[in-house]
Amino acid sequence: MKPIIAAIPLALLLLAGCATSKQWEATGGSKSDGIVQLSYEQGQFENGQSNEAQGLTTATGRCQFWGYKGAERSGTEKSVCRTMGKFNCLETTVTQEYLCKK
Repeated sequence: MKPIIAAIPLALLLLAGCATSKQWEATGGSKSDGIVQLSYEQGQFENGQSNEAQGLTTATGRCQFWGYKGAERSGTEKSVCRTMGKFNCLETTVTQEYLCKK
């Protein structure tokens, strides 16, 4: 009986998910509107940890390539379930928009 009780906290810890470092990647946007969309994918048991500075650097690079001077974060991250399982989301896409600065 004691081994079962001892295993319960370990099982809960494993099911809670692991913090996983995620890299933002340019996935969309509009040069004429000066908007860059960055995203990363997150699995069912992942707790994605994004790096805000890395996202800003990526967005700034895209904006500068388009002829703008820089970028700034716009709004909040949006999470969309890409693959729905029987009871919960299996894969999520997290997206953040950035505005290019003139």
